[in-house]
Amino acid sequence: MCFPTNVSASYGPAGGSALVSVSVVGDGGGAGRSDEELAAEVLRELGGWFGPEEVSSWKLLRTYRIGFAQPDQSPPTELTDKDPRVGDGIYICGDHWSSATFDGALVSGRRAAEALIRDMIAARS
Repeated sequence: MCFPTNVSASYGPAGGSALVSVSVVGDGGGAGRSDEELAAEVLRELGGWFGPEEVSSWKLLRTYRIGFAQPDQSPPTELTDKDPRVGDGIYICGDHWSSATFDGALVSGRRAAEALIRDMIAARS
């Protein structure tokens, strides 16, 4: 989940309301459930995080069901210290190579860049 309006108020509804974006993973984004059923489940969970009183006024604006939007992160997962070298001069990075988050994608990119730099330095020696 994230709050896009923390980046720019223009991302949210008029009137200064906050926009909350929630991704549901694990069951195809609520396969077999209506948007309203899925929203009710999400609000129940978020009520545990922020308090039911806080989320009781939140309303669903839109639902997008995007198959395979995030890589499978089902346990057991091995998300750390994966060598980004997958072949001679081939490096891989992305959220599928780390945690399925913006941070995971950035960390993975940094690891691939650092491995490339190390290999370039070693090749010059």
